[in-house]
Amino acid sequence: MPMARYADARITNLTRGTTVAERCLVAQGIAQRILGLHLLPHLEEGQGLLLPGATTIDTTFMGYPIDLVFLDRSRRVTRVVRNMRPWRMVLRTYGGHDCLELPAGAATTSRTQAGDQLELIPI
Repeated sequence: MPMARYADARITNLTRGTTVAERCLVAQGIAQRILGLHLLPHLEEGQGLLLPGATTIDTTFMGYPIDLVFLDRSRRVTRVVRNMRPWRMVLRTYGGHDCLELPAGAATTSRTQAGDQLELIPI
């Protein structure tokens, strides 16, 4: 059975007036949401992966650090985890509904922090 295609979007930080991810893949199927970046090669600058419904993230078997941005249903940032190294886990992020996985340093570059309002623009 073929895997569902990813949807593409641009993620902007309305609060800071910055771009968080120029090209963000949005996970569509259950396998994409559960496996996250384990299904994709290393994220390049400007890329991201949005995991709808993800409040727990682990980086088991990943070979590089990432930034995590947890969002509530209205896409307001509830938590930012910067430079999460491989073989780590973030358990249940309360108030979060989705998780945006980014290359390490992207949250700092876009100045994204808890309370910021993000916007997803389909492309």
